[in-house]
Amino acid sequence: MIKKTGQFNRSQRLFIELGTALLLEPEDPDRVVSSELIGMQVGKYLIVQIADHNLETNPLLPGELLGVKYILSDDVFCFESRIIRTLQDPDDLLFLEYPKTVESCNIRAQKRVDCFLPVRMRVGESWLKGVIVNINKNGCLCMVDNSPSPQSFGTTPVTLQLPYGQFENLSIKGEIKNSRQEGGHTRFGILFNNLGNYSKKVMTTLVPALKL
Repeated sequence: MIKKTGQFNRSQRLFIELGTALLLEPEDPDRVVSSELIGMQVGKYLIVQIADHNLETNPLLPGELLGVKYILSDDVFCFESRIIRTLQDPDDLLFLEYPKTVESCNIRAQKRVDCFLPVRMRVGESWLKGVIVNINKNGCLCMVDNSPSPQSFGTTPVTLQLPYGQFENLSIKGEIKNSRQEGGHTRFGILFNNLGNYSKKVMTTLVPALKL
């Protein structure tokens, strides 16, 4: 459940980078689609590129009111916007009204603890090396160098291996909930599957500030 933490006015400048993934939510929940912000005219409109929806059988139409959500700095932000115009050529584009009010919602039930834990992350048949930079009992943020494009992962099962002791490794299963490219590395937000008592004990040994 998303907990609302307040409202703030960003009508003069929306602090969101081009390339940010946006979730577009029409009134009908079966028509929710993903998209990407590719441009804006401050105070006038946003331009988004549709990532996945069927224009022929279920189009989004000018005048339609959408809920828009995106993730920034581990928070989810949301606003309402009406479609100004649609384009299908050369790409599937929407022009959206510039938001007058953006709502910030805390998506975490428990605060993350900063850490620096070397980790190997298995995705499919590939092993990626990285570092866990914050963690709680529900999940972690993992930074990986030389990763494939984050768009290729989506919600994907993963296995994390954390070294401890002299020769041991703690294996934790989870799934990728979000990913984002930043320079030469990729950020992966990972949700853990249910942790056993042994895993909790090892994790609190590796990160003493962690409360499990």
